[in-house]
Parts: sequence; structure tokens; C-alpha cells
Amino acid sequence: MKSEAVRQFILDEVNAMMSSNRYSKNYIDEINRDIRQFYSWAVKRSFGDITRIGKKELLSYKKYVEHLESKNPGGGALSVSTMNTMLTAVKHVYSMLYLHDLIKENPVHSLEYKIKNGKENKRRPLTKNEITFFLESIDTSTVFGLRSRTIFELIYSSALRVSEVCSLKIGDIDFDKRETIVRGKFDRDRIVPISHVAADFLKLYLADRINKVDEYVFLGIQSKGYLRPMRSVHVSRIFREYLRKFDMNSPDISTHSVRHSTATHLLDNGASVRHVQELLGHKNIETTVRYTHVQTDGLYKIYRKHHPREHELFEMVDEEYLRQLDFFIEK
Repeated sequence: MKSEAVRQFILDEVNAMMSSNRYSKNYIDEINRDIRQFYSWAVKRSFGDITRIGKKELLSYKKYVEHLESKNPGGGALSVSTMNTMLTAVKHVYSMLYLHDLIKENPVHSLEYKIKNGKENKRRPLTKNEITFFLESIDTSTVFGLRSRTIFELIYSSALRVSEVCSLKIGDIDFDKRETIVRGKFDRDRIVPISHVAADFLKLYLADRINKVDEYVFLGIQSKGYLRPMRSVHVSRIFREYLRKFDMNSPDISTHSVRHSTATHLLDNGASVRHVQELLGHKNIETTVRYTHVQTDGLYKIYRKHHPREHELFEMVDEEYLRQLDFFIEK
């Protein structure tokens, strides 16, 4: 089988595998793009026959992907999640090559083929004042500004992932109930509410949108001039440009910070972790609990204000104990 035929065969097999396992269309499209990028990289470096690529070349590709973090057009860094998806695509390729006996051993199998998540762990949510300033500073007098405001209002309103916003279809939205179906990770769909503000901007944007036919809500213009659904990397780039413009740029703020902010602000206002888990679409509550670490100061204030032992303690101890306590503190 010729190299080009092998590449197409593997791409078809990966698509069939992911479809049978009910991966979302958005995720399958992303893996397809990443596989093609890997093929393009291999061809440019004269590694046209992917069956002959070994561990050394695969580690070289991993470094190439890591390098994209600082070379990304527009200055916005690729997230660790995006880079790992690119590497996952390569894993799928070599799993299929091995499964169909096109290679004797899987070169990825014994490699540490994942980029560690140290940078993303430092992301923080925006405060209520910061998110208000950010959203209200976007100029909505142009169709592009209106689209951007609508995207970020919707992310903040419904705690959506950027990929979920990009895959949102007009038919998913129920304006009467102010809710939408969200096509989540691994085909885990959920229904989430939409705020009054986000719903109003959605109506304005859809009414003002040039293309009235396409089923996807948010469209971008490709280099060839025609419209297509926006990609996550484009939304991230727009977000980073606004951060610079509004003098808010910081390595610990990303598009995910907006979603993180929704969870944090809901928890701060008394929402239960279980309800926030449902909104975020987390499979495990442990993932949601990670968002609660930012509330420690608030927890201490509530504890000190409301816990009965905080108020009764010194009423129950005698004066001699207090004198001894003062003595040790002074020492």
C-alpha cells in the first residue's frame, strides 16, 4: 500500500472508531485536523512513509507541538489541552497502524507522549468586576464585535467550553425557555440555562448576521473568503487580543477563565457543588471540587461569623486561662 493510501486508510479507520464510540462531531473534526497536520509535518521533513517513523521522530514532533505554544499566530499560546489533543491524534494513528499489522510495534507505546499540565493549573477565574469590565468594554458597533460579545456572554452565562460554543447550532437554542442543548465532550449532551443578557445578545447577533442559512451559530471567515464554523483557536486568539487591548493580559487568564468564573461566582452565591457540576458537564464531582479552592477566604469568613463555637468559646473559659494565654502571647 502506497504512503498516501496508508494515510487515508488510517484516517478513515480512526474516524470509524471514534464514531462507533460516540465521540462528538466537534472532537472528531479536531482529531482529523490534527492527524492531517501530523501528516503535513512528516512530509515536510521527508518522513513521508509514516510506517517508518520511530520514537526519535515522534519525540521530535512532540517538541514541534510544544514549540507551537510560543509561535502561535497572534501571540496567544496554545493550551496544554490543545497540544495534548494533537498528540492524541498521533496515538490514534499508530494504534491503527499496529492494529492492522502495518507496523511490527507501536513506537508511541513506551513513550511519555503527553505534555504536563503545569501551566494550566495556574489559571484563575476573573473577579465579578473584571468580567463585567471585560464584557462591557467590547465594542458591539461592528458585526465582529457583536459576535465576540455574544460568544463571551454565552460562555459566562452558561459555563460553556470554547469548543462547545463553536459547535453550537441555532436549532439547539430554545429562546422561549432560555436554554440550549450543549454538545459536550465524548458526546455527553446536556441542557443548560441562558441568562437574559446572553439571550438578548444572541438575538441581536443572529438578526445582524450576514449568513442567515448556516446551522452553526458562530461563523468565521476562512482565508478563501467563505464562512465556516469558528474554531476554538480563533476564539482564544480573539480573547487574548481583547485582554491586551483592555490592559488585562496575564499568563494566568485564558478563555477557560471565563467558564471558571461562572462556577466560582455561582458557588460564592450559594449554589451547590452538585448543581454546578451539572452546569459544567463534569462527569466526576472531583473535577468540579477543584473550582472550590478559590473560596477558602469566603469559607473562613462564613465559618467565623456563623459557627457557634467561634462565638461561645471565650464565654466558656475562665479568667485565669485568659491571663495565662495573654502571658504566653506577650512572650
